[in-house]
Amino acid sequence: MRTSGPSSGEISRRVALLFTGASVVGALIVFLYFALIDPMPVDDDAVRSLQTEGIVTFAVVGLVILGGALAMVIWLGRPIRKWLGLIEAGTPASEMPPKVARLVLTWPLIGASLVAVSSLLVAVFFAILYDDPGNFVGIAIGGAVATTIVYFGTDLIWRQQVPTFFPDGDLSSIPAFRLLVRRRLLLAFILIGGLTPTLLVVLSQVRTRAVLEAGNPQAILDNLIVVQLFILVVGLAAGLITAVLVARAIVGPLEALETAMGRVEDNELDTTVAVTTNDELGYLGERFNFMTDGLRQGERLRELFGLYVSAEVAQAAVETGTGLGGTLVDCSVVFSDIRDFTTLSERMPPARLVDVINRYMTAMVSVVVDHGGVVTRFGGDSIMAVFGTPLNPMGDHADRAVRTALGMRRALAAFNRDATVDGLPNLEAGIGIASGPVIAGNIGGRERIEYTVMGDAVNLAARLEDRTKDAGAPILMSAETYRALDGRRDLPARALTDLRIKGKRDPVTAYAISD
Repeated sequence: MRTSGPSSGEISRRVALLFTGASVVGALIVFLYFALIDPMPVDDDAVRSLQTEGIVTFAVVGLVILGGALAMVIWLGRPIRKWLGLIEAGTPASEMPPKVARLVLTWPLIGASLVAVSSLLVAVFFAILYDDPGNFVGIAIGGAVATTIVYFGTDLIWRQQVPTFFPDGDLSSIPAFRLLVRRRLLLAFILIGGLTPTLLVVLSQVRTRAVLEAGNPQAILDNLIVVQLFILVVGLAAGLITAVLVARAIVGPLEALETAMGRVEDNELDTTVAVTTNDELGYLGERFNFMTDGLRQGERLRELFGLYVSAEVAQAAVETGTGLGGTLVDCSVVFSDIRDFTTLSERMPPARLVDVINRYMTAMVSVVVDHGGVVTRFGGDSIMAVFGTPLNPMGDHADRAVRTALGMRRALAAFNRDATVDGLPNLEAGIGIASGPVIAGNIGGRERIEYTVMGDAVNLAARLEDRTKDAGAPILMSAETYRALDGRRDLPARALTDLRIKGKRDPVTAYAISD
């Protein structure tokens, strides 16, 4: 449904006013032609004076033609008015019968056709009645101008009503007659650009022959000048009106599309354009709306993807694909795990346990992201984050990893304070940090892959976390991490030598950080 713009009643009034104005212009052209131009001079005057009888005759005929055309428009438009009322009352536009949909899309052409046919019938009638082909020519001029104004003017006005009937904008699927842009331009040329010079040549030849046989050749020559000026003025005026209407019909949708493209460029992906015609411009609008719909779906998928993996992994997958393989890099790994999680899970209902873990993970991941880390793995109650991989290259990865661990401890303390208030058990977690060369990249198979890091530093971080409880410290870091720190002298860390680590043949040195 339309959300802005003139009401349906206002659109109907504008269309009726356009029909009236175009008919008046056409009738005025016909009247001036027959009153001042078509009669051959019989004396020394170039044009005849206006006769009251002629004025009344053409006024009556003009009103009859206008009334007949409006009556036909009203009669043919009954299905449109009926469904317009139903749609505005809440009936889905999708229930509209196909014949009514076709009528809506071809309505401007139908209105113009009525004017053209009426003008043609009147022209033929007067030409036969007075046995004068000139009558056909004169009425054809006014009819052509009126038809052109009615079609292109109605087309512009009616476009504001089309979205009411087709809120989804899928006009190309309606099997209706399509007056394409190039055909419109050709029609405008034929009605105005082609007719005017043709009439100018024909009438000039008629006056030229009359000069040879007339007793008042000067009057006929003067009349020829009047004829030429009349056709010139009518042609220029009609051409100008047609050019303005055609330009608005073409430029308007292009400007709307240009504005919409600028909004999409600013990442306003909910932007759409109103599809109001079933020609090339309407099809272009449809494709644009389909494109933005695809962009919105892609953005939603990307957001969902970013919930299952880190934002950096999602971005890399979108930009570079999902090829398997890895890169050898020097980075730092942070591994955190909740202590006594099995006991905790036995004491709490599953739904409550999931809620607690989700709140805990949210607090921890926020700290990791704030320090530039990438979470590569959730293990139920564990988190693994990396610093210094190709996804987040950084020279101070060891410092960031340690600051992240300290921030996670502060976040855990705040989490436990809130848990106490809510009557939930407090959590305890250990954190292991290790630095060194690892392989970072996509690992898996054709059906499923995972971005991860592999190497001794990864294993060591997990093993150090496992020893935090025995060491009496919540954070243990490897000697490589400690040596890589810029501010290690200010860090309250104590060395643990000859620390036995599972999987290591020789003891290692680690550094413990207490709260």
